[in-house]
Amino acid sequence: MNRPIRILRLIARLNIGGPAIQAITLSSELPRDQYQTLLVCGRLSPGEGDMTYLALDKGVHRFNIKELSRNISILDDLKSLFIIRKIIKRFKPDILHTHTAKAGTLGRLAALSLRASILTSKKIRVFHTFHGHTFHSYFNELKTYIFIRVERYLARFTDKIIVVSQQQKNDICDTFKIADEKKVQIIRLGFDLSAYGKILPNRRTHSPGSKTYINSEPFRVGMVGRLAAVKNHFLLFKAINFLRAWGKIDRFRFIIVGDGELKSELVAEANKLNLSEAISFYGWRKNMAAVYTQLDAVVLTSKNEGTPVAIIEAMAASRPVVATAVGGVPDLIGSVMDKQRNGFQIGERGLMLPSENAEALAEAILFVMEKQNVLKPTIRRAKAFALANYSQQRLLNDIKTLYETNQL
Repeated sequence: MNRPIRILRLIARLNIGGPAIQAITLSSELPRDQYQTLLVCGRLSPGEGDMTYLALDKGVHRFNIKELSRNISILDDLKSLFIIRKIIKRFKPDILHTHTAKAGTLGRLAALSLRASILTSKKIRVFHTFHGHTFHSYFNELKTYIFIRVERYLARFTDKIIVVSQQQKNDICDTFKIADEKKVQIIRLGFDLSAYGKILPNRRTHSPGSKTYINSEPFRVGMVGRLAAVKNHFLLFKAINFLRAWGKIDRFRFIIVGDGELKSELVAEANKLNLSEAISFYGWRKNMAAVYTQLDAVVLTSKNEGTPVAIIEAMAASRPVVATAVGGVPDLIGSVMDKQRNGFQIGERGLMLPSENAEALAEAILFVMEKQNVLKPTIRRAKAFALANYSQQRLLNDIKTLYETNQL
């Protein structure tokens, strides 16, 4: 009987978000009689939410490198590099699969150094997953320049580069010329969406032809994600100010779900703008399906995204989505079906608007609240799309095919 394929899975940190969920899912849910996985991760940055609980719940065996973190530190990064080398030599993986930029750089450098070493004759297959559009809005111009060139170099020694959306593939292959198209494969994210799929569509309705909101309770708009600069919560605050100027703010309640390094700054800004009555900070919740039952719509205001988990969850939960058209968002929202004169677009599965357009965001939020009946087909299409394309089983099947097709 053949022994299980050994997978060394490396991620910089298990902070709350899509990359950590995917790394934990792949470490726990691939058949254990076929795959033996060691998950290696680093430490969180101050203020970041921790998803270690999910790994513990799923019985994932982890090895923590305390020197490994998201931030660049020459000394800690060199220490991490040598520790990863030692892990590779001891664990003797068949596959090294790295997730996120820092882990991808250090992990692939460690594997490359061992390929050239007389200490090992075993060739390790190397896969790297790009989870976000890290060439936009993450680093300053100099760091981005260096990062692109490092990625081009490492791509030469990577057996397969995984991206999570078509737009991301376009960036990798065409815009930034990181790798040839033949080396890049799209594998969409995958989640256990069963609890979300059971959530009923929103019952809030309007009288036919009327713009008067029947339910006396405020319309609850949620924003789910890390409290980090790239998520651009300040754009939502600006949109809420427009709603206040139009005399509409009392009809809404905004729920910020998540945690992160900007929490204190965001709370202070909400107080400064006198928005504390309109905005609630929920922190992070483990039972996200229960959170979506409390929301009437979901917004995403990011400057940059790979494939945003919050949009997929909201679609599966039958909640209308309003999002900035960045990164992989257009792949989720689909083709534009109607261009509104007030700055936003109605897509097959949700609403999109240009990044940094606060007035268009306010208009879109108001439209979603007033036109629930009009959006019913959009919501149905979105739910069917999310459940069909972003299931956990589909992800596992795709990864198994990747691992088995690229055997030496």
